[in-house]
Amino acid sequence: MTMKIKIPEKYLKPLDYVYILRPSLFFAVWIITLAGYESGKLYSSGESTWFNLDLNIRLLVQFILITLSTGGMFIWNQLQDMASDKENKKCFLVSENYIPVEIAKKYALVLTVVPALPFLILDLQIFGLLVVLELVWGYFYNFQPFSWKDKPIFGVLANLLAGILLMLIGWKMSGRIELVAYQKFLPYLCAWGAVSMLTTIPDAKGDVKQDKKTIALLVGPKIIVWSSLVLVIFGFVLGMKENDPVITHGILLSFPLYVIASFRPSQIWVLRTIRYSILFLAIFLSVEYPFFFLALGLNYYISRFYYDQRFGLDYPTFHVLEEENDSHQ
Repeated sequence: MTMKIKIPEKYLKPLDYVYILRPSLFFAVWIITLAGYESGKLYSSGESTWFNLDLNIRLLVQFILITLSTGGMFIWNQLQDMASDKENKKCFLVSENYIPVEIAKKYALVLTVVPALPFLILDLQIFGLLVVLELVWGYFYNFQPFSWKDKPIFGVLANLLAGILLMLIGWKMSGRIELVAYQKFLPYLCAWGAVSMLTTIPDAKGDVKQDKKTIALLVGPKIIVWSSLVLVIFGFVLGMKENDPVITHGILLSFPLYVIASFRPSQIWVLRTIRYSILFLAIFLSVEYPFFFLALGLNYYISRFYYDQRFGLDYPTFHVLEEENDSHQ
């Protein structure tokens, strides 16, 4: 029998200010941004990158700044969604007052402004793209009179625009933005859009009580999962046309999950499809950039340690239980 080591709460509590940024969402942000970077590289060189062990400090700094900025946007989202988060039993660091609301607001404001400023020196185009991203995903998505997150069409549109902007930022990190970038992005945006729509399903129960009008509540889970299936099929075809092995292999591995979810649109299969779609794409990007695998692993295992020690939760996890509420995401 092994004794489990328990870290005193006073040492873990400061980490609340890291996990209010929702590092579990960084996986998607990193993947779509790195995919944009690799698309730019693929276009300029004509060849995919494989097992690149070069450590680009400038690129690393840019990724850190983008990560902090999106973390600020995720805090704004939690501040605006406290009632539904309480109902859905998720994002409880704000909704359950582990971090006071006024402190969270100041923290979000700092992260909205400060990480963007270095790009005034590093890259003005990325600065402009990041400002637009903050407007779309931070302001328009969360605040009245817009509140796009609560509107079926605009909620999907906001996430698609965010995906485009993150990929453009990634592309710009690799060189000059070309008009062809939008063509190269299409297969990734199909996959991004499919996952984004699926994520509205687990929250539907709490959203309906808050009188929100998300896409899942408007058309129902069956149409959502079938639409997601159609999107990933388009994404695969477009990826084959662009000769992009990352997106085509990622979709190919996750395709059976979309098929099963289409015929069994239960929460358990929706969650599996969301989680493993992201995982498969991350794996293929990690084959190209092994240091990315290290970043993903550190995020995953440190997060598991934090949630286990702080709240006794098994999170993040790829294992989905029948009774799972996904309460701590």
